[in-house]
Amino acid sequence: MKAVRIHSTGGPEVLRIEEVPNPVPGTGEVLVNLQAAAINHLDIWVRTGNMPVELPRILGSEGAGTVEKLGPGVTGVEEGARVVVTPWIYPPRAYHTPNLLAQLIGVAHDGCYAEYVAIPAANVWPLPKGLNFIEAASIFLTFTTAYHMIVTRAQLRPGEDVLVVGATGGVGTAAVQIAHALGARVIAATRDPQKGERLRGLGADVIVDSSHNFSQEVKRLTNGSGADLVVELVGHTTWRESNAAVRKGSRIATCGATSGAEITVNLQDLYRREIAYIGSYGGTPDEIQRVFKLVEEKRVHPVLDKTYPLSKAREAQERMEKSLHFGKIVLTM
Repeated sequence: MKAVRIHSTGGPEVLRIEEVPNPVPGTGEVLVNLQAAAINHLDIWVRTGNMPVELPRILGSEGAGTVEKLGPGVTGVEEGARVVVTPWIYPPRAYHTPNLLAQLIGVAHDGCYAEYVAIPAANVWPLPKGLNFIEAASIFLTFTTAYHMIVTRAQLRPGEDVLVVGATGGVGTAAVQIAHALGARVIAATRDPQKGERLRGLGADVIVDSSHNFSQEVKRLTNGSGADLVVELVGHTTWRESNAAVRKGSRIATCGATSGAEITVNLQDLYRREIAYIGSYGGTPDEIQRVFKLVEEKRVHPVLDKTYPLSKAREAQERMEKSLHFGKIVLTM
């Protein structure tokens, strides 16, 4: 089969399109003939060495296709079923925080930048009604991550003012839609006016320019108080403004730092304003089910930026690294 692998870490040039043996499903696994695989910042972090992996490694944490073959002991899945591949391999026991103990496809396990992938049967879900393979491949990592962050961890409430910083990427567009669906007023930050208009179409009530001192505009929009919740997805370059934009006694939630993870925190400001900093990582099986329901009820939907053939994985990742995308970039097989 054709697959995109890395044999060393580095820039996009380390991505190699290769012929490799088809994987064989082991006990409890299924073989999926992939039709699409989504690009995520996670893949870039693996490629650059930010997330160490055993090499060589096939990248890609989510995809969609048809079940080709069942491994020994698999029940509840049929050959020929149209499925979506979910990214987290959870521990066999039920833990309070299974997301923190999960392994990721494309990190601990060869992933979806390939024509076939062999994965645990628990990682395939029926294709949501009304979605094709490309759309389905782009849903579950970003939407479940956003749901876990703003609903489970940050306890979003209807009527709150939510500022989404980094709103035009996969998690950002998902966060805008989920916050809107749950009754919040959504303020989305972007540097690009055209992308701002597209964010309005996803449910953003107000757009602010993230290339300037956007905290002052957020305070003006909230009668001087600031946002009830700031969803911070950019990191180093926007942290100071995001921190200034949050209301006293409220919270900032983050699950990524695409511009850099090192920030400065003033502890006096933290405790005097009683700001809660909330870290969020991945999602749980229950949250995947909740996202599945939101998708089938058409309360949220995938946002597609551009598709590339598998052989153009390097160009696809470069587009993401340059922040040219709006929504998800997807590879087709």
